[in-house]
Amino acid sequence: MSLVPDSVPRPADEPTGSAARAGIDRTFVLLCTAVGLEAAGIGMIFPLLARIQHAHHLHTYALGIISGGAFFAALIGQIGVSHLLDGKRARPVLLSGLVLAVAALVWFALAPDLWQLAASRAASGVAYGVVGPAALRACTVGVAPEARGARLGRLSSVQMGGIVLGPLAGIGLAGLGGLGMPFLVLACCLALVLVGLVVTTATAAGYQRNPHADLDEPVPVTARLALPSRRPVVALLLLSAAAQLPTGLYDALWSRLLTDRGASSFLIGLSLTLFGLPIVVLAPFGGRLAARHGPLRVAGAALVIAAGFMASYGFVTVPMAILALGVIEACFQAVAIPGAFAAVAEVFPDDWAATGQGWFSGAGTATAGTAAVLGAPAYGAHGPGVVFGGGALCSIALVGAAVFVGRGRYRRS
Repeated sequence: MSLVPDSVPRPADEPTGSAARAGIDRTFVLLCTAVGLEAAGIGMIFPLLARIQHAHHLHTYALGIISGGAFFAALIGQIGVSHLLDGKRARPVLLSGLVLAVAALVWFALAPDLWQLAASRAASGVAYGVVGPAALRACTVGVAPEARGARLGRLSSVQMGGIVLGPLAGIGLAGLGGLGMPFLVLACCLALVLVGLVVTTATAAGYQRNPHADLDEPVPVTARLALPSRRPVVALLLLSAAAQLPTGLYDALWSRLLTDRGASSFLIGLSLTLFGLPIVVLAPFGGRLAARHGPLRVAGAALVIAAGFMASYGFVTVPMAILALGVIEACFQAVAIPGAFAAVAEVFPDDWAATGQGWFSGAGTATAGTAAVLGAPAYGAHGPGVVFGGGALCSIALVGAAVFVGRGRYRRS
């Protein structure tokens, strides 16, 4: 079901034919690369935080400020800026987001104190909140419906690949050139992608100015503010919350859980790779499955099954068993993630694609952040069984609410 499909002005002068398709494909590849590099930057910092703390003589609370700043700052890009990607300013907004991402990495590498470390990470979060919806938009705009799922799956694979490889790259580069080296190298790579996008977006459909458009953006402020009152959108926001709630708990508590179960530091690091690999490999299949059988149905079912594995972590005491269960859960997450993004593409028309993906991603980011903030003290007070079991029940309840709210009003276009 599309939202007000006839009320949004359509671009009149977009390139068509093979030239437009080639531009879209090159742009999509570069956007995927940008997302993968930014995801690597997110993962890169985690194994280096202790060394950063020691090098800058920081208190422990500062680590939460540095890590959490990017998490919540991403909301500014996802909800406050991403809608501009649907208008005739899409190209300058996208390129500005990438410039900000490069500058933030350089700033973080050279930052001498806490406020600059935190501010640079927050700037990275804003940039990611712009580039992520831009890549998701490229998965759907000008793409046949049957091909969207596969594209979303590939994007999910690249994103998870960045998160998985980022920590390993960070440790290796820091060993060669110091703590700033990983972020400077990443900035150089992202700058090359930026140059490529300057070239490809000059001719790609969806990034050219439309001289016949009356508005700078096709989604007016009043329409954006009214989005959460529409039942299909509410269903998507609930689905996003269900998908990202486990992420928040795992980010805050996975290392603590395995440590309490007696796992070594090596095993904890290995668990991230083992959890990410199934998503890297299976996400394209998950996207095709969602396109074939309906994204809301596929993503909802996968999330419910994954929640069962999440609940088990609170009661299983053998670290290797937890890792084995995590790998199985990741297989279902590989289906749920692209399926959830495909659901957004079916509800929002192309001219609202980045707006929809921004709202969807923002709801997930806010839920993950809230789960991390509330989950940590709950773990200390009540233990892993209550936290992971309660998180699983909340995730299932959110999926059920999404299906209930979207019933009869969510249809494949």
